[in-house]
Amino acid sequence: MLLILREELICVIILVFLIFYYVVNKVKDKEMLFLKISCSALINIIFDILTVITVNNRDTVPDPINRALHICFYITGLLFAMLFYHYIIQLTVRYKYVHTLKNVGYGIFVAFAFLLLFLPMEYETGKGTDYSYGPLAFLGYALFLLYCTACLVMLLAARKRLDQRIRRALIPMLVAMYVAVILQAMIPELLMTGGIATIICIALFVALDNPDKDYMKQALWDLPTGLNNRNCYNRDLARYTEQGGWKKGPRQIGFVVADLNYLKTVNDQHGHAEGDKLIAAAAGVLRTHLKSAEKVYRLGGDEFVAIYLSLDDRTPVAEMEKVLEACAAADIGPVPLSIAMGYASGPVDGDIDSIFQQADQRMYEHKLQIKQAAPHLSPFR
Repeated sequence: MLLILREELICVIILVFLIFYYVVNKVKDKEMLFLKISCSALINIIFDILTVITVNNRDTVPDPINRALHICFYITGLLFAMLFYHYIIQLTVRYKYVHTLKNVGYGIFVAFAFLLLFLPMEYETGKGTDYSYGPLAFLGYALFLLYCTACLVMLLAARKRLDQRIRRALIPMLVAMYVAVILQAMIPELLMTGGIATIICIALFVALDNPDKDYMKQALWDLPTGLNNRNCYNRDLARYTEQGGWKKGPRQIGFVVADLNYLKTVNDQHGHAEGDKLIAAAAGVLRTHLKSAEKVYRLGGDEFVAIYLSLDDRTPVAEMEKVLEACAAADIGPVPLSIAMGYASGPVDGDIDSIFQQADQRMYEHKLQIKQAAPHLSPFR
């Protein structure tokens, strides 16, 4: 029996090490989701060990206990798959679709948990070990494969936008997991579930434990606002304007150039701390309402820009209106939250500088209108 379970015991040791590593290092953000994934994998492997023991001792273990342990095994396995699915959603999907896709994942999980109470379970005697079989087992493996398929599709669709380290770690590992689950369903005696979960956790560990990630974050992100910075803007713009650099089909690019009003007035009269609050509020409004943009960037000071790709001009214009409505409703400090904006678009293989300058000029025209409406708040930049 110990020889049969040695793979699971090794996996338990590996997962305990990974969990301990991140707990000691006080993880947060995506790493916290990694902890949830790893803990669900660890619990699943523990139930895997218990079910192997009980299913091979059915003469002494009551059937309700055997069934309960198997239900826990299948439900923790699907929980692991769902949490990994959530991680891939956060990694690859636009914000406006995240909640919808997560709810779909929750729905599948809840439906399966409900069906567990009613689906029959059978036990088979194999050459090396006994194992569970029947409709419950088949449905569990089928839903696990469904999560895997969704994850693989999302990763492949977003592969050009993913960090190289993440792409190289997760895509091969997910393909391997996909194959392993199919083999496990076809040959239950392989007992590969623990190894499958551990492989994925190792891949996540490699993707997340990047010693360069803090430096990369500083290089590409504006830390005070959480937006991408000018370095990221220059990198992305070069990629978008390369021939075949982002997608096939219509190659249209649009810019929303935005400038925060009254910042100089706030800095001069109320201090830079209040000015920083105004910048953060503007960044939050732009990030929230320019939701169809590829990204929103802070180029520096009170200057922002958003890039739109292959969209009808009505979409960015409508989202700019949402920004203005949000500014009018905001109550953040000594001056109104006010953002001047301009939009222009054109072919991505055309004169990009001219498109940007046209958007910039429209932003200054909007800025002049705002200044004329509130001269008492001048000077502003």
